[in-house]
Amino acid sequence: MKVIGLIVVVFVIFAFSELAAGQTAAELAAYKQMQQACIKELNIAANDANLLTTDKEVANPSEAVKCYHSCVYKKLGLIGDDNKPNNDKILKFAQIRFSSLTADKLKALLTSCGATKAATTCDFVFNFEKCVVKGFNG
Repeated sequence: MKVIGLIVVVFVIFAFSELAAGQTAAELAAYKQMQQACIKELNIAANDANLLTTDKEVANPSEAVKCYHSCVYKKLGLIGDDNKPNNDKILKFAQIRFSSLTADKLKALLTSCGATKAATTCDFVFNFEKCVVKGFNG
């Protein structure tokens, strides 16, 4: 679970907060397509989808909502089909997403949020994402 935790932490950090910074229009469009594909695959309601794609919290999240971030991370190649992280991609993604954070602050945030415990990959990534977004915005 520690490997999955580290992967999830890196994924979440990369995936959401400052994704647009440093991204080309084509990369941003591809990311949005991945988001929409996961929303469709998981049959997430439009209201919840809007919250997820704008980094807002979904009250009483369904299992599908909890699996959204895991789905996006897999499509980004940050997590493999075996739920193992791709550390090189995770690092590159986190540096782009959180370019305003110093390397030390980014590492501390990832480490802290990576200590999250959960029974499933979906729960872990969901909780990790909440932690990272809160840590970045707080």
